[in-house]
Amino acid sequence: MESRERFVQAGLADERCTLDEGALRRLATEAVQLDRLVQGDGKGKDGVVVGFRNSVVEAVATEHGTLYELRARQPGMAGAINQLNIRFSFDVLKAGNLPRPVVRSMRSGQGKPMAVVDVAFDSEAALLRHLEFVEGRLQAAEAARPYDLRADLEAAGQTERAVYHMVRYSADGEYWYVPAATAGSNRTRHRHDLFGLAPAVGILGLGQDVLDGEAGRRWRDPEAWRDVYAARLNAYAEQDPDSLDDPVAAEWARWAVQARQVRAVDAAFVIGFDPAGADHPDFGAALAATNLRTHLRGPLDFSQDNQALSHGRSLVDAAYAAGDIGDKERDVLTGAIPGVELAGVGRETVAALVRLVDRLVYPADEVGQARIRKVLVEPAPSRLGKKHAEARERTRAALLTAAIGGVDLPMPAMAVPTPKELRAGISFSGRPVADLVEDASAADPSEARTLARKELAHLAVPGLVQGRVLLGSYGSTVDRRTPRTKLDAAAATESGVRLFVEAIDMLDELMVDRADGSGAVREEAELGRLRTVNAQGPVLDGEKASSAWFTTTFPDPATVPAGTEGGLPSQASVQERWDSAVRTLAGKRGRAQEGVRLLAKHVEMMAEITGPGRSLSDDEREEFKDELEDLIDRAEGVALLLRKLKEKPAVASGDRASGTVDDFRFPLPQAGTTD
Repeated sequence: MESRERFVQAGLADERCTLDEGALRRLATEAVQLDRLVQGDGKGKDGVVVGFRNSVVEAVATEHGTLYELRARQPGMAGAINQLNIRFSFDVLKAGNLPRPVVRSMRSGQGKPMAVVDVAFDSEAALLRHLEFVEGRLQAAEAARPYDLRADLEAAGQTERAVYHMVRYSADGEYWYVPAATAGSNRTRHRHDLFGLAPAVGILGLGQDVLDGEAGRRWRDPEAWRDVYAARLNAYAEQDPDSLDDPVAAEWARWAVQARQVRAVDAAFVIGFDPAGADHPDFGAALAATNLRTHLRGPLDFSQDNQALSHGRSLVDAAYAAGDIGDKERDVLTGAIPGVELAGVGRETVAALVRLVDRLVYPADEVGQARIRKVLVEPAPSRLGKKHAEARERTRAALLTAAIGGVDLPMPAMAVPTPKELRAGISFSGRPVADLVEDASAADPSEARTLARKELAHLAVPGLVQGRVLLGSYGSTVDRRTPRTKLDAAAATESGVRLFVEAIDMLDELMVDRADGSGAVREEAELGRLRTVNAQGPVLDGEKASSAWFTTTFPDPATVPAGTEGGLPSQASVQERWDSAVRTLAGKRGRAQEGVRLLAKHVEMMAEITGPGRSLSDDEREEFKDELEDLIDRAEGVALLLRKLKEKPAVASGDRASGTVDDFRFPLPQAGTTD
């Protein structure tokens, strides 16, 4: 409570901050390590607070006025998607059936503009409709991205700072403050998703039934539920989701794993607005200008490495859909589970991972070659060139990076295959590493030794790159030979073989260290560029979730408004209703599938009873005719709903929340079929 109070007093004392006390108190729950943000008078921790530290506040000039942004660390489950995003304003105006809020910039008692947007809805139901519309628009906009944002967050955390501004919502006579994303709505939405939370939680708060509380009531203030939610994640943090029979427990275990990547992220909070000197002073326009600039710059920042990540995930999805890789292989390649769980122990784990990636990126079979050409949009095999080989190697590096555990493997240092090898694919013996080492270490030259050294070198490349062996020169400062030439030179010597083995062992050790969450590596190893995503802040790798993820001072009963200790009555959004239904049905789907199987078996038996030569009379058949009619009606009704749920809705993806199951398209059964 003390650190939060100092934060509020710093905001009230800082001339750059134009938030009112209510907004500051809400913002105090959105940042971690609050004391690092506060500037005192130099007389110790208990000295007079004079404002925020200069180093954490940045002035952002726009043509509509100057915004002041507080740079801080934010909890992963904090923030809200933006109801008033400039990209969707036109869509909202066009949608005549949508409730339109009253939006105005708040002003102080002296009439000065504040850094708060006041948004009034007629009712919470109207806010829900608006929220669901914008969520659909966010999904539609993201469908145009050339990469999977949620998978990026899950694999590598959030590296780009999101920006938030304070909104004061009002509905049904109640008002509350919310930090809404000026830039980063989709990132915030996906962070919530990784935590197992619906987007509505950012604005409306958490439904109490999520934590086994009363349905129809909601905690508005995050300090009333974040600690409890973190404790629930902790309860499942050390459990393997695949080993849990209870689907609800398995879901919590998956959320606990996912949440570690985005538990605390960098963020900027707009705390002040100064219109002085602006030709057209307007707080909302200033926010829109910064958001627009962010999104105009974004596509230009989409690098080849980002594209490789997208291609890698698409390739894995295609191989999984075709049944060429299993659940474990898919999860390893997307970074969902550690690479050490792939196969074997020690060196064999590295070999299994490299061979798995090779099988997808450099396939020797026709099916695999057709798949990689489709995913990377390559020309005919005869027209494959150097740029296609480099694109393949970037994809390979991206998959290895995700599987190893966030270790950055730069593509330029990898051994890029030739276009000829692209057409034929890459295949080796697949023998155990111990056998390869034995043959490669033989004293006398032979074809077996040459082949073993070549295969061993290929398996060692990721470890050599991570050890920076191929990044530098090989034997001379003026050496500009390619990684392939350097590998060939190393393979011709006994010391090169020892280097290959050491690289494989080092990569195995690194994978084990990354898997247990410690991130520790041996000091004498030059392990190259490790990602530093979420390495700073209040939580270190391996530390469990706790209130320290958010602040060290809450929950504090003294801060809960009188009469709201039990939460506030609230409706549920469409996604929250769906999530609740899924939780309710958890475990019943398996029983339903078993029931369908037994029913099919029962009907088959009945068909045998009524076949030729059986003694069933017409009268006996009439006895259960009505039951059969009822059974047919039920089965046809279920089949109809299943087909509707399986197909895409007829409405646009952005309006997905506005349709019903009857708006879904599905293929009608053809004449003479029972499908």
